Order: sequence, then structure tokens, then C-alpha cells
Amino acid sequence: MSWYLEQGAEADVVVSSRIRLARNLSDTHFPWRLTAAEAGEVTDRVHEAFSTVAEESGRGLINVPLESLDDKNKLALAERRLISRNMLKDDLPRSLLLFSDEKSGVLVNEEDHLRIQSMRAGFALEEALSEADKLEAALAEELPFAYDDKLGYLTTCPTNTGTGLRVSVMLHVPLLMRKNLVDQLSKRLAQAGYAVRGATGEGSDAVCDMIQISNQVTLGFTEAEIVKGLTQLSQELVSQERKYRLALQEEDPLALEDEVYRACGLLKSARRISFDEAMCNLSSVRLGIATGVLDGIDYQSWQQIFIESGAGSIQLRAEKDLSQTKIAEQRAQFIREILNKQNK
Repeated sequence: MSWYLEQGAEADVVVSSRIRLARNLSDTHFPWRLTAAEAGEVTDRVHEAFSTVAEESGRGLINVPLESLDDKNKLALAERRLISRNMLKDDLPRSLLLFSDEKSGVLVNEEDHLRIQSMRAGFALEEALSEADKLEAALAEELPFAYDDKLGYLTTCPTNTGTGLRVSVMLHVPLLMRKNLVDQLSKRLAQAGYAVRGATGEGSDAVCDMIQISNQVTLGFTEAEIVKGLTQLSQELVSQERKYRLALQEEDPLALEDEVYRACGLLKSARRISFDEAMCNLSSVRLGIATGVLDGIDYQSWQQIFIESGAGSIQLRAEKDLSQTKIAEQRAQFIREILNKQNK
């Protein structure tokens, strides 16, 4: 089962947790200096190592050479958070290696030779880190990683040097957004070494009232310290968001119900809907689930809509390229099917 079809801890606010470990091979150029031929050799070596690890662990392997995919297939992978937007480029051979449950794997030739990643629904940083560390240790038995005794793991971006660890938590914070607290938060967190980004990563907007919080620096910190710091920060934001939600329920419960039911009604009835309009109304629906206003829709179904409503996923489901109008029509139909099935 894909990670986003599960319900994790603190699901009312925390959508997902992700761990990434940046690693590079010590005996070849870093990705920004690779030729296409060298990049192909890197993908072959990492695939061979990952295959060995998968076989020894008894887990299934999914190998996705990105150069073999068309644009809609690659975009769908990005929408499912399985690859980064950087990997949509066609300048080098790149690949995605996954265990069959899609919860952990390796991005090959992204910014670094390997981005080992582990994803979980809800708040599960320690579990995700444990999985990523096990995979990294197993791969280190097969591949020589670039490491310096003083600096730690060597990476393309200096801010990743050290542990190479990037920890991120995705939060649904509609009330913090409405009170314009996220911009203030971003400035304060930047000074403390954390970044606040939109739902699709660096440079993106807070789609569906989602934000991602991640560490910016790894050098000089242990993995445990980084995870502990982000855990404390996430818990503070969860507490704040819940406080404002409770205040809204107490001050004007009818206004909350009106917002939630209007959004749910639109999504259940629309015959053509843009991505932005869908996300706006999905935010209100998730708020309704979290506050108990809606009891016929679960978080798993909500997350399936959130993840699979992008243009790439919609076209992949249709198995053909579609115009923007047809994408909007197919998106509306997909959302109706999921929501109406929930109420049966």
C-alpha cells in the first residue's frame, strides 16, 4: 500500500513525514560534473546495489528509469512525492528505485548520486529515520560513499554536508494561514536553521493550506538532534493550530459547518474543477474531518484525492494526454467517485 493511503499519528494536522539522506560515490564525479555516460554508470551501480539489498531483505523492487517515461508519468511520480521536481529534467539519466510498498527507496542522480528517502503518513519521523538508516547501512556495504573524517558525508550542496540528513514534516494549518502567522513563522524559523515551504517543495506556495517544515543545516548536528529539533517545532505548530481550531468551533460553530458543507457539496457535485479550486475546497473538507463536522470521509480517502488530483495523475489514469478542460472534467469525476463512495 502506498504511504499516502494510510492514516498516521496526529493526522488531524500532520499529513506526512519524510526523511532524506544525501550520499555520493567516492570514486566518481559529483552529479553536476557527470557526463550522460557517467550518469548512466552511476544508475547501473546503484540499481545493482539496491537489487542486492532488496533480495537479501526479501522485499520487492520497483525500478523506474525516468528517461523511459513520458512527461505525464514523471509528473505523476512527482505528485505522489516519489521523486522531486528536479528529477523532471532530461539532462542526465536518472532513476527511481523503490521497495514494493513505496515507503522507502532511492532517487538516483538528483542533486546527489543517491537521495535515500523514507516516507510515512502522519507524524512518524523516528520510524522513517530508522528505515532510511537501515537502507543506507545496507547500501554502504555495496557502494563507497564520499566521507570526510572532519566534515562527514560530502554532498553537492554545502548545507547538506555532515549527516546529509533532510527531515521534513507536512502540516495542514488552515487557521495559522488565515491569521497570517506562517509568514512570521518563516522568518523566525529561518534564523533558527529551518525552512518553511509549500506543499510541493522549495519555491512553492502553500497549496491546500499545507506547509512543509524542514531543517536547512546538517553540519555539526547529529541525526538525533536534527529529528528532536524538528519534532519539538512540529509539536508546537500542531498545538497552535489545534488551539485556533477549538476557538473557531467555540466562537462560531455554524460558520465552520457552513464552510465545510459548502466545500464538500461543491466537490461532490462539480463537473469541471481546476486544481487550485479543488485544493481550496479540500482544505475545508480536511478541516471538517479534523473537527468532527464531517464523519463520512476518512483521512486516507482525502489524501488519495490530494495526491492524485494533479494533472499528471489525472492523465495517467486516463492513459492519454488531455487538454486542460478535459483534465478539469476528469479531476471532478475522480473526486466525486471517491467522496460519494465514502458515503455508501
